[in-house]
Amino acid sequence: MYFLPIAFFLVTGISLIITYLSINIKKSTMEMVNAMGIGWNFANTFDSLAYGRQIKTPLEQITLYGNNIPTKKMISNIKKNGIKTIRLPVTWMYFIDESGNIDSEWMSIIKKVVKMIIKEKMYCILNIHHDTDSGNWLGEGKNPKDKYINLWKNIANEFKNYNDYLIFESYEDIEYSFDSDYMHIFDLNDAFVNAVRNSGGKNGDRLLILAGASRDLEKTCSPEYRFPIDPSNRFAISIHYYLPEQFSIEPDDYPWTWNDNGEEKEIVPITDWGNENDYKDMITNFESLKTVFLDKQIPVIIVEVGVLTEQKKNPESIAKYLYFEFSLSSAYYGIMSCLVDSSNIKLGKMNYYDRENNIWFNKKIGENFKSIYKKKFINPNDYFIESNKETVSTRTRDDTLIIRIGKKKVITIIFNAFILTDNLSGVGFGISTYDSSIRWVGKAVAGNIGEKKYDGSYTFTIDVRNEDYTNLIEIQKWWGGNDIILNYITLEFEEKYKFFDYNSYIKSYLNNND
Repeated sequence: MYFLPIAFFLVTGISLIITYLSINIKKSTMEMVNAMGIGWNFANTFDSLAYGRQIKTPLEQITLYGNNIPTKKMISNIKKNGIKTIRLPVTWMYFIDESGNIDSEWMSIIKKVVKMIIKEKMYCILNIHHDTDSGNWLGEGKNPKDKYINLWKNIANEFKNYNDYLIFESYEDIEYSFDSDYMHIFDLNDAFVNAVRNSGGKNGDRLLILAGASRDLEKTCSPEYRFPIDPSNRFAISIHYYLPEQFSIEPDDYPWTWNDNGEEKEIVPITDWGNENDYKDMITNFESLKTVFLDKQIPVIIVEVGVLTEQKKNPESIAKYLYFEFSLSSAYYGIMSCLVDSSNIKLGKMNYYDRENNIWFNKKIGENFKSIYKKKFINPNDYFIESNKETVSTRTRDDTLIIRIGKKKVITIIFNAFILTDNLSGVGFGISTYDSSIRWVGKAVAGNIGEKKYDGSYTFTIDVRNEDYTNLIEIQKWWGGNDIILNYITLEFEEKYKFFDYNSYIKSYLNNND
């Protein structure tokens, strides 16, 4: 009788166990996004846009903004800087035909870079990028759905045997009038999911990123935004984070102006970031993502984060902004962010890391990324407190105190100010807010009802338990403004809530950055 060696059964058994475990211990979608860590964009490379100029060769497009084809050494160096994910944005339109079929040379170069990224055990996000810009084929509003579907079929077939380190993102964003057409967004995301899932191979349960609504956090968090049915239920939502836009992406010499029902309005660019309201606004935005998506086990990938570096933005403010944004991304389970980096100070607008020479233009940003990667950063989660009161002392540029309240019920408003005149009836304040129908409302507070304190300031305590206030509370100078110095505002709520302890966080940040 012939007996197979015991070693054969042993090896076969171990192999089967490993196979079983590899199938059944596959990361959940939330786990995978959390594992993606800090992300970084290969910006101004494969996504370069010529703006009317003719592009003839792949090399010409890749080097259009002064960058070279990525190399193995370059990608390895990026990884050593604490980066675990590379987003590879691609503008396909110069090398596809009218049906969406891809030029073989172009695809060959892209595949080579994707292979180098995943060989480093880094996640790679591949998308359709500036094809969506106004005037381009996916941004024309002519419903180019068939071409879009065929392009994704071609991409999916080329990469269907690549492992889970490769991730597909449906498209960058649509810049024409359809950008707020939720049905159109749904249709493109649905077509993307079907094209990839039906292509077979490992695309059946590959992580897919669905474009949000016009790159916008608020629009994507709207109940009108819907995502398609994914048979594998393995998708994340994509947004950009350029908030506040006046700091992040508004050039210093180019204020926004627009006509609002006959009234000319303007938003002036700002150069600094980092007061109490700035930090709390960012937390409010992340809390919105948590409520709308994370709490439903839908992860969020913030595919673009950045600040214009070649304007007059304060370098220290840029470092603080990015540190806090990526700290929050690391602290919120199921969110990750990707830095936009054009890497060329002569031709780029957001430049952080010299990918050719492995040098950070702002060393502090590079150090911060490494500390976040090593989990040695100041975790914002450690600075939340439970309380029924919240105090803010930071004034806005127009000398207003603001606390965002959402739908929390306010029962008392307390604010403090110095009044530089003996004529208390000659000064007054306004409590401005919205009601539940989002109508702007205001309440006057006379200076002579304040209680004088030992330091000479006046405190005003206003009972608003019967008022219909929502969204935010502003304390403004309404008359006699030159004789008023606002100090702080405290709100007392009906219930206890989670608040960010700004002062303790900043103390820790400053101690950590001595």
